Amino acid sequence: MSLQKKPSFGDFSHVASTYAKRPPYSKMMLQWLVRYVRQSFPRARFADIGAGTGAIAYALADIGLSGYAIEPNAEMVRVGRRSNSSRPSVTWINAPGENTSLGNETVDWVCYSSSFHWTEARGALEEAIRILTPGGHLTIIYQLMDLSTDPFHIEVESGIRELAPALKRARAPIIAQMETYEQLLGQYPGFGDCLYMGMSESIAMSKDEYVNYWAGSHDIPSQVDQWLWHEILKMIGERFSQRSPKALKFRSTAWHVQRS
Repeated sequence: MSLQKKPSFGDFSHVASTYAKRPPYSKMMLQWLVRYVRQSFPRARFADIGAGTGAIAYALADIGLSGYAIEPNAEMVRVGRRSNSSRPSVTWINAPGENTSLGNETVDWVCYSSSFHWTEARGALEEAIRILTPGGHLTIIYQLMDLSTDPFHIEVESGIRELAPALKRARAPIIAQMETYEQLLGQYPGFGDCLYMGMSESIAMSKDEYVNYWAGSHDIPSQVDQWLWHEILKMIGERFSQRSPKALKFRSTAWHVQRS
């Protein structure tokens, strides 16, 4: 029996170093969001909550913004801080999304990067309203594999299922929660209308980059023994070598509101 009885997901400590190597968020979507926020706040100060190793925070810093990377996992913070010397405009805080430790009305833009589903939603939104300046912006953004149109992603998922048929993937409950965000934000007291956007982009990846992307998954290694996890990663690498996909599709989705 290869599967271990570990039903809970969510410990990123053992994948933090690999997590930092995941493909970047959509540059096109981030640039659009930055232009939109800068209409209200030309020098917007952000709080990237659930920052992971800083993908969004550092992308915004590279565009010229400054702010905070707030992450509850201490190991993710430690890995994220490695890049801090080249981006001093980002301040790291080890804290949860419901209690960021920031002062009232200290930021102009709160961003949840593939992390809102880990929070208690209403507590997180109350905290966002508290730390946002009047008229401030809130974005929930995700980047996931496009399993609707990318045949190689679909083939890999099928291969994983063959090796570990009892595996519980984290994706399905995340997608289910994502389907509630437009209504949640659009009706939440203190925010205006909800803007929704989505796009699929092809990203060129080498075999090592693609295997590293999978190695950063938290849900699979939390349920299988090390031998089976190694076999899964080996299968992914072998199929990449066989198919040699020129690019892989990832879908970016965002929900955006302004504080009243």
